[in-house]
Amino acid sequence: MRVLEVLRQAKAPLALAELSRALTIPKPTTHRLLASLLNAALVEQQLDGRYALGVGLVRLGLGALALDPVVRAAQLELERAVHDLGETFFLVKARAGRLVVLSKVEGTGMLRVAPDVGAEVPLEVTASGRLYMAYAPQLLAGNPGVSRVSAASVKRARTRGYDVNEAEWLPGLTVVAAPILLEGELLGCVTCAGPAVRLHGARLKVAISATCGVAERVSRSLRGKP
Repeated sequence: MRVLEVLRQAKAPLALAELSRALTIPKPTTHRLLASLLNAALVEQQLDGRYALGVGLVRLGLGALALDPVVRAAQLELERAVHDLGETFFLVKARAGRLVVLSKVEGTGMLRVAPDVGAEVPLEVTASGRLYMAYAPQLLAGNPGVSRVSAASVKRARTRGYDVNEAEWLPGLTVVAAPILLEGELLGCVTCAGPAVRLHGARLKVAISATCGVAERVSRSLRGKP
């Protein structure tokens, strides 16, 4: 797992010696670990001998996501929302006390800013974080960001039934989030992200309406209703 994490963080193929140094383990040990990972296609070796993450990880990741009913229910709705609005939509869920992007559909505009699938979303500066604090704080146990979220912002998110993050997380990025609820239980958040130069004024209101609509339709789908 450490080998895979080092390769992920590097974002580029690494030589055996580079991996060995990053892992602080001998090269023969690193080579044995890589051999096992190569056999499972979790790592691949480039023509120059360097190592990178392999396609086997894609199969594992897609397989894990396919087991999540919220991901399945949300995917088509996210695609429709992107087609209608043009902005990027993604799905955020709590996993082991952290908020993680589990699905994403890129917008059609030239300016597109949003986290990748698998990325962690910081709780304390995001609309999704405040919604989770409002509806399911127990799912965030152990998250250090909990203490940095104001009670007033959580109350506001609960009262409105959605939340908006304007440049709190990333400069120039506006994010709208709406909760996916099943009998009062929060199952995830639908989010719409786009550059602040586009998502403001009347267009922001349209994005809020679209995001809340996607969340409601996903909720209905999970309840078995058309």
